[in-house]
Amino acid sequence: MGIKENEKEEIGIMNDVPVMRKLIIYNSNHIWDDVIRQLQKATGFDLIHCEQIAVIAHTKGLATVKSGDYDELAKINNVLKEIKLITEIK
Repeated sequence: MGIKENEKEEIGIMNDVPVMRKLIIYNSNHIWDDVIRQLQKATGFDLIHCEQIAVIAHTKGLATVKSGDYDELAKINNVLKEIKLITEIK
């Protein structure tokens, strides 16, 4: 089996398994209540959960909002981007 065939097999295996990604939010100069409100709107998480995410982002510089597949995270990310929060899907 050649190198090209090996690459195709590996890609095929990876495409059959959902890739788990993380939606990351970074600390920024936004009003605290706006961040919490937008996190709630985007995720549906309760107030305390959203506050915990915001505290972690504030103290550590970043926090994981949620893990999941890309499509699910992209929807949440779009809502967070409405107020120009700094985010990334990894």
